[in-house]
Amino acid sequence: MTPSQPRRAAARAGRELRLSAARLRHRRASFGHNCEIRPGLHLYIAPDAEVRFAEHCVVDRRMTIECHGELVVGAHTIFGHSCTLGVREAVTIGADCLIAEMVSIRDHDHRSATLAVPIRLQGSDVAPVSIGNNVWIGSKATILKGVTIGNDVIIGAGAVVTRDIPAASVALGVPARVIRRRASGLPG
Repeated sequence: MTPSQPRRAAARAGRELRLSAARLRHRRASFGHNCEIRPGLHLYIAPDAEVRFAEHCVVDRRMTIECHGELVVGAHTIFGHSCTLGVREAVTIGADCLIAEMVSIRDHDHRSATLAVPIRLQGSDVAPVSIGNNVWIGSKATILKGVTIGNDVIIGAGAVVTRDIPAASVALGVPARVIRRRASGLPG
């Protein structure tokens, strides 16, 4: 037995224990085979809501999920620490996505049409968010209601995505805009 084998076994046991604890604590959430749930997950699921993570997802430390609708996350998607997902209707995130630390994804926003009524009393506008497969969202980016992000997209750090981003694009800025298309073919 090499010196690293006991450490690997202990790490695997810790991952399995955290996944089992998440499944017990959040019985209405579905975590696929071999998901890794790191410490500090804050998950609120409304009575009629649904949360589904496919296999091999990673939920890093201090992630917050508030779901009143349907959240679906594809296989092998990785969330960095301190991400926030706010779901009133529907958020769908594809497979093989990399979502960096402190990213915020929300399918709703406060109404603010009148000055006569406090914003908190004006209700919300809601529209589903759809994120394709193989998408990389950089640190501290924000994805707003009604946005569709195509497959193979890169969203730059700090970007605020307010409109759809087509497949195989790179988008940066506030508001995010496409700065170039990604080349197809093998890397290198």
